[in-house]
Amino acid sequence: MSKCLSAQRGVSIMIRSTLSLLLLAIGMYSMEISANPVNISKDLAITTEETLTDPIPEPILKGHLRLRLKLIAQGLTAPNWAMPAPGDTDHLYVGDQNGKLWKINLLDGSKESFLDLSQLLVPLGVFGENSFDERGFLGFAFHPQYVENSLLYTYTSEPAGEKSDFSTISSGSNPNHRSVIREWRINSANLAKDMPNRVLLSIDQPQFNHNAGALNFGPDGMLYIALGDGGGADDRDGQPFIGEPIIGHGTHGNGQDLTNPLGSLLRIDPSGTNSINGQYGIPNDNPFSNSNNALGEIYAYGFRNPFRFSFDSVSGSLLLADVGQNAIEEVNIVKSGGNYGWGLKEGRFRFEPNGNGPGFITNDSIIGDFIDPILEYDHDEGTAIVGGFVYQGKMIPELKGHYVFGDVAKTSNGDGRLFYSDGSKIQELDLTQQSQPGFWVLGFGQDNNGELYVLGNSTGLPFGSTGVVYKIVPNSHFDGTEVEIPAVKVITSIDKAETYHARLRLIPDSQPLRFELIHAEKLPDRSDRIIDTDNAIFNSTMGTLNLPFINIVSQGSEVATYQVQLRQVSDQPTLTFELTQSVLIR
Repeated sequence: MSKCLSAQRGVSIMIRSTLSLLLLAIGMYSMEISANPVNISKDLAITTEETLTDPIPEPILKGHLRLRLKLIAQGLTAPNWAMPAPGDTDHLYVGDQNGKLWKINLLDGSKESFLDLSQLLVPLGVFGENSFDERGFLGFAFHPQYVENSLLYTYTSEPAGEKSDFSTISSGSNPNHRSVIREWRINSANLAKDMPNRVLLSIDQPQFNHNAGALNFGPDGMLYIALGDGGGADDRDGQPFIGEPIIGHGTHGNGQDLTNPLGSLLRIDPSGTNSINGQYGIPNDNPFSNSNNALGEIYAYGFRNPFRFSFDSVSGSLLLADVGQNAIEEVNIVKSGGNYGWGLKEGRFRFEPNGNGPGFITNDSIIGDFIDPILEYDHDEGTAIVGGFVYQGKMIPELKGHYVFGDVAKTSNGDGRLFYSDGSKIQELDLTQQSQPGFWVLGFGQDNNGELYVLGNSTGLPFGSTGVVYKIVPNSHFDGTEVEIPAVKVITSIDKAETYHARLRLIPDSQPLRFELIHAEKLPDRSDRIIDTDNAIFNSTMGTLNLPFINIVSQGSEVATYQVQLRQVSDQPTLTFELTQSVLIR
C-alpha cells in the first residue's frame, strides 16, 4: 500500500491514504514512492505513461442484502484472524496482533487466553508505544488432524539476530525483523504450561511492513503461507523510507524473483524433511519443485502484500486478497505456478515507476504470462483490502456462494467497509443499524458451521483494548408471501427454551394480517445461541411472537426493516399469528 504516512509522536499516527493494521505498505514524509516494474525487458511494451486518475469509475453500491453485526466479544486489542479448532464447536479462536490467541466461547461470549506469544514478538510500534505497526502475531492454523496430534502453526514477527533460513539482505546490512513459522504441540489440559514448539522456517524481512501473514491448510493437507514483498515501497532498493534507503529488494524486486520466498504464496508439508533445513517437506507436485532456478516451496508469486487468503470449503478454490499500492485493491483465484504481476502490474493495470515520485498505473499493455484478478476496486472506494471467505453457512441462504471481504477504512479514519461478490461485481453489505461498520476492519473469521465474523478496533493500532469480534447475522425476511425466521427462540416454560428455524405464510385477504406456520425445524442445541438474545422470540405461555428485525422487500427491491409483534390466534387448526404492532427501524 505504500501510502503517505505522517508520523506523530505519542498516541497516534495519521496515515494519509492507506492505514491498515498489518496490511499497509507505508511511505514516509508525505512522499509516495513508485514501483519499478522493470524485471526482464522483453516483458514490457512501450508506454505512453499517461496516469489513470480514476481507473475504475463505477462506484460500489449497496446490495439488497440487509444483515446485522452482532457483538460476540470485546476487550481485545487488534484481532485479525479467527478460526475454529477441529472438534471444538463451542469456541472460536481469534488471533490478536499483540501476540494473544483468544479462545472465545460462542455460547456465552466469554473469552480466555489460549496461547500467549507476546514474548516472541519484536517490540510493536514503529515510532514507539501507541503507534502504527504491521508486525506482530499475524496468522495461525490448526492442523486438520488437530484432535489426534494437537498441532498448531503460527506466523510471528520476531527480532532479527539469529540467522534465518531465507534472506535478501546483503552482507553489512541488517533486516528489520524475522518472520517465523512455528509448530506448537498444544496441551489443552494445562494452557499455563510452556508449550513445546519448533521453528519450521524463518525469513528475514527488510522493512517493517508488507508481511502478509496468513496461514491455511488446504484441502490437500498442505500448509500454505502468504508472504509480502518485504516492505518499504515499490519493491526495489534505494529510495528513502523512514530515514533510510530501502534494502533487500534488489533492482528488480522480490515479487518477480523466484529465488527467494518474498512476494509469494508458499506450500509446504510440515511433516516432511526434504527442505534445506530439514524441518519441513517440499511437495513434489509443487510447480517449481524440480527447478534449479526457483524455490521449490513457491506455489504462486507476484504478490505485494497478500495479507489474507482462504479456501472455499465447497469448491476448494483458493481466493487471495492482495493489498495494492497507490490505486488498486484486488482479489485473485490462485493457481499453481501462477504469476499475479507485482511489481509489473497493480490489479489488471500496468504499474509505472516514476523515479522517487509517486508511482502510477496506466492502460498500456504489458507482455507476460500474468493472471488478472477476478475482482478489483480503486482508492475511491477504500485504501487496503482485507480478504475474507466464501460464505457456505446455512443462516443466510441469499449469501451462499458469495465471497465476503472488506476494506480497512475508506478514508483512513476508522470507516471500514464490508463487501460481497458472486464474482461478477462487488456490492457493499447493507447493515441494519449503521451505514458502515464504524471501526477499522482488520480481519475476518469463520466458524465450524461456515458462519462469518468481522474483526476490528477503533484505533487501527496494535495497542489498547478496543478490539471487537462481530458475527454477521440475518434478519427475518418477508417477501410479501412468506416470513422467513432464521432463528426463533421458543420459550415453553421458565426454564426451558429451544431454537427453531421457521417459516410463516400470509393468509390471503386477512385483516389485520395473519400468518400461519408452514415450517419449523429445530436447530442443534449449540447453534447460534448468542444471536438468540436479539432475534425472534416466541413465548408460548404469553402467546406473543416478537421479531426485532424483519426485512420487508418491495416490488422495486427496496428494503425496509421493521420491529414487529404478533399474537397467537387461538382455536386455529395450525399455529397462527396476527400482527399487532410494527415500528419502522430503517
